[in-house]
Amino acid sequence: MPPRLTRYRMLLGATLVAAVLIFILVHGAASFWCLAVLCSLAGTAIGLGVSFPQWQMFGKNICAVPVKRRIVALTFDDGPDAENTPALLALLKEREIHATFFCIGNRVVEQPELVKRMVAEGHKIENHTFQHSPVTNLFSVRRLQADLARAQAEIQRCAGRAPEFFRPPVGLTNPRIFRVTGDLGLKVVGYTARGLDRRADAPEIIVDRLLRKLQPGAIFLLHDAGVPRERLLAVVTLLLDKLEIEGYQCVRLDELMAEK
Repeated sequence: MPPRLTRYRMLLGATLVAAVLIFILVHGAASFWCLAVLCSLAGTAIGLGVSFPQWQMFGKNICAVPVKRRIVALTFDDGPDAENTPALLALLKEREIHATFFCIGNRVVEQPELVKRMVAEGHKIENHTFQHSPVTNLFSVRRLQADLARAQAEIQRCAGRAPEFFRPPVGLTNPRIFRVTGDLGLKVVGYTARGLDRRADAPEIIVDRLLRKLQPGAIFLLHDAGVPRERLLAVVTLLLDKLEIEGYQCVRLDELMAEK
């Protein structure tokens, strides 16, 4: 099967065509400046595509699901965390909410019993790389494949099933990520809105960021690690209260996908 014609490939093709036309039609110093502007525009577009999953630059990135019912997916990144995650699980259990956790593989290895608890309480465990390196987006295909495959294996060992979704660290994507996830049978997931809850903002501000993009099928991104526990619980409590007022129900990501 030929490679999928992504927006990235179309952009490269259009840039090449435009460069050829500049060489043919423009002469002298103007040719240099036109090529410089062209390269700058193309580079900016690619950079934005890396940073914003909603642009779908390099492949299919699930950022929302077209559904009719008032349901959203609540997702948490970077866990499991020995202190935060159990407290969050207790809150979700009390509110009868099932969430999707994008877990880091080496933390799964450190907290296998916690992962088993998450699964037993109805939550879904997905792939968020094995080591969550800050330079994951610069990994070669070989290194990225090894990292994701190791996370797949460890999560399957602890959770009893292999992940079907992958969220890249910080949401950054590139062509290699889609090549590797395709080989591993993983679907890449972005977000409709993220709370930016690592910032020292009040819960009301964090929740407002999410609710500004509230719509049926939205995917909300928060963290169950790297944030103060009390603020995490306050944010989730307030968010669930607001969603209930708006008539929305939280479901797991796979349940949201099944509604399409």
